[in-house]
Amino acid sequence: MEFKNVYVINACEETIPHASSIKENIEEERRLFYVGITRAIDNLYLFSPKNRRGQFKEVSRFIVEGKLNDMAVDTLGYEKGDKVAHKTYGIGEIEELKDDKIALSFGNTIRSFSFKVLVDNGLIEKVE
Repeated sequence: MEFKNVYVINACEETIPHASSIKENIEEERRLFYVGITRAIDNLYLFSPKNRRGQFKEVSRFIVEGKLNDMAVDTLGYEKGDKVAHKTYGIGEIEELKDDKIALSFGNTIRSFSFKVLVDNGLIEKVE
């Protein structure tokens, strides 16, 4: 069974793999994670929050082992210095574009966003 999109949320240590399985059944957790990520046909989304319930969380060891956090992000032709129109904040300039992080300057204010979220939701577009 395969799916067009697969979402894995809370992919952080003690959730994936679960804290109770780390010492006893880590291989079964690894297998389940592998099965989950290989069911994606078009898109695989892995979400790993930096903190949960006020506590800092490490990214899941399975993401690190599979080098899934090192995958290059397609910048779709956007580059540092490009002018963009943001749906909420107006015209801005790209100050930084690294991995999935984009920093936009709106006058004296710099705001950081997930590049993928902005593009996927049509929140920014290039200004010629």
